[in-house]
Amino acid sequence: MHIANNLRSGHLYASVVTSVRENGKVRKKLVRYLGRVLDAERGIYQSKERGVFSYDLKTDTISSAPEDFVPNIRRKNAREELLVDFGDTHVFSEFLRKIGLDGVIRSIPYGNLDSIFGLLHYYMQAKESNAHAECWFDGNYAHILYPNANLSSQRISDMLHAVGREDSLRAFFKSYLEWLGTSVTRDANILIDSTGVPNSIRFPITAVSNHNGQISEEVRLIYVVQQGTRMPIYMRYVPGNVIDTTTLATTIKELKAMGVNTNFAILDAGYVTAECIEQLCEEKISFITCCPTNRKVYKDLIAKELDGLEDAGNLAVDKEGRLFNGRQVYIKCVPVEYEGHHLYAYVCRDKGMQEVERKKFLDKNANGRVNAKKFHEEMREHGVFVLLATRRIQAEHVLSHYYVRQDIEQVFDITKNYASLLPLNVEKEETFRGHLLMTFIATALLQRIQNELKNSNFSLDRILMRMRTQKAKVFENVVIPGEPVKEHRQIYKLLGVKCAKEYVRKAPTA
Repeated sequence: MHIANNLRSGHLYASVVTSVRENGKVRKKLVRYLGRVLDAERGIYQSKERGVFSYDLKTDTISSAPEDFVPNIRRKNAREELLVDFGDTHVFSEFLRKIGLDGVIRSIPYGNLDSIFGLLHYYMQAKESNAHAECWFDGNYAHILYPNANLSSQRISDMLHAVGREDSLRAFFKSYLEWLGTSVTRDANILIDSTGVPNSIRFPITAVSNHNGQISEEVRLIYVVQQGTRMPIYMRYVPGNVIDTTTLATTIKELKAMGVNTNFAILDAGYVTAECIEQLCEEKISFITCCPTNRKVYKDLIAKELDGLEDAGNLAVDKEGRLFNGRQVYIKCVPVEYEGHHLYAYVCRDKGMQEVERKKFLDKNANGRVNAKKFHEEMREHGVFVLLATRRIQAEHVLSHYYVRQDIEQVFDITKNYASLLPLNVEKEETFRGHLLMTFIATALLQRIQNELKNSNFSLDRILMRMRTQKAKVFENVVIPGEPVKEHRQIYKLLGVKCAKEYVRKAPTA
């Protein structure tokens, strides 16, 4: 067998042929059609059926193209945009470099890092599926900044498959956790929660989930988040039909194996089981969690402790004697025995929450004919919640821990709505893992930006919307940004990023 080339319309096309003898004559027989020749020396080709691929004549095998290969071809009718979106990619890339997270990304063992950086920006800045990444890339400063990137659909899929390997994930998290400890904080107090990732395309780990009464085909994504910074620490996933209570032990063990020793955990109510509590106590991890309302300990505490709960001495105040964050909340601490362990129960009533629930109840009974006895019974438990903890905690700290649980929902919001977690359109688990890693990196960067915006009037939405309006003109050797307007300058200052008057273009690596 040998490769035969043929020139058509200025392009070289290749086929694998062999010689056969028929009726005493030797003729060439087609073995397989390879398509357009992209790199004859490295054996890289492109066809409609296979996309970009490698072919080895000696073994007659087809495989993915090398990670570092960037084809010198453009889509049909494509031409370089002379005016591109600039501000969004510039501010994100400079902030990424400023905080040192770019070095963490470079720890991922992949042959084309430009593709990783280019796709990361797409995950943060666009809402469309990966099928549109190449079009976005052509009209954005990202194609100047990362000239070796290849964001064609096939190459994205190949890349996600590669970075989703277990060795790639471990290399990233090793570097990421080191960066988190040195550049952010070594906060050992954590939040743990999970969220469903619906997937209409079935692959082995997709399963029917019944989570809080909501049934869907999904994968459960588990995030571990620092309590103080709200920065994501770690992520893992389980099939959709695995319940939260069974995931805690493995999550803690994996954290420990990665060098993260947890001191204190804030948990969702779904983790309140004998198994989970035993695991936490065994690992000497203090915790606080909301007690489910269907547990006997909750019902016993409510029956016994609600009377007198709203005494003045139970009103939660800060060190200056002021209401906690302006909220009227009463707290009573009660020692309890639960699942064989000595814990502290904090019976609480939030009057603001009670009023909201009262209004919902009356609106539901809009005719106004509410039975007084039923109303009294309903109101008795409105605004009430019970927390379980391993140690005695001051009232204001109890509430801080309770309300901070909402922060992990904000992290999930960033992951789902700003980091392109959804919609999920992958068919292989390795590709899924790569996708999760990209969304994790995007979430970490966006959360860090969110922290910088804390005392400002800017939101992530506003930054994305406003910075996209700063364009840049592309010339042969230089890119010249348009003058930043007032809001652009405010954002640059807020994030500690500068904008030069011009940027020299980098040539793609041959």
